[in-house]
Amino acid sequence: MKIRLDILKFDVSGYVDNISVHPVVVEKLECFFSNLVSENEVLDYNVLALANKVLIIVVTDAERFKEANDIDKILYSVIENIEKADFNFTLEKSSIKQFKNFFFTERKNEGILIFFSTNVEVVSHNIAILKLLFDPFTNVNIFKADISKLYTINLQFNERLKSYIQFKDLFKLVKDMKKSNLKFFVQSIESQNSEPVMASLEDGSVSLWRVSEPFFHINLILRALVENTLPVTFYDSSNALAFPKSLAVGFTLQNGKLFGPVDLFDDSFYESLRSKFYEKNY
Repeated sequence: MKIRLDILKFDVSGYVDNISVHPVVVEKLECFFSNLVSENEVLDYNVLALANKVLIIVVTDAERFKEANDIDKILYSVIENIEKADFNFTLEKSSIKQFKNFFFTERKNEGILIFFSTNVEVVSHNIAILKLLFDPFTNVNIFKADISKLYTINLQFNERLKSYIQFKDLFKLVKDMKKSNLKFFVQSIESQNSEPVMASLEDGSVSLWRVSEPFFHINLILRALVENTLPVTFYDSSNALAFPKSLAVGFTLQNGKLFGPVDLFDDSFYESLRSKFYEKNY
């Protein structure tokens, strides 16, 4: 089945010292999208909250919504809907970020990873992604000091990822980045069949990965992206502190339906990281 996946992220304030999402916001979003599923407007959805940030994941029929802006009316009508809510909160419109038009053909046991962060600097976020892509051939940290402006990457690579030759375009890109003194965010990375493997929002706060074989193993992705952030679980994602922190959730996607989320940082490895962090900072 060919599907389309869109992501919309925004910040809210006005609840618990402006560091949490009011429960009514999530409730209204759930109600709005549940009705859309019942009316066959969308295939499925999920609403996540981290600190004062809200992330909406929407799955639709790729044949019905073909153009990049086709689903904007649905996504922005939900914003209008919650703005009319009768309780004290503010939707920060300047914080709205959207990734559109993520088309792919569903594979058997399709795995989706959402990496959702707060207070993460965009360059650090993408350096972690590039380190994952390039390892073990090179260390992209040497380019970090030279990155200062915005750059959009649209990469293609062979699915096997086993030889230096298969990385030649990636190496060329990093060399070009070093020369051009550019900042960047990953927009999409495509496999040999031109179907996207991952995408990231411009502000670096959200990454989406397709993680089924033959692509990257989920543990490699999680351990690379957790650098310089505190991995948190659903249980401690409701408030924002000064340090960067991240939530990782997994879904299985079948016939356009999202099964999950699974809390991927609710694990003994990440529990030890949290313990070390708190020992160091408190």
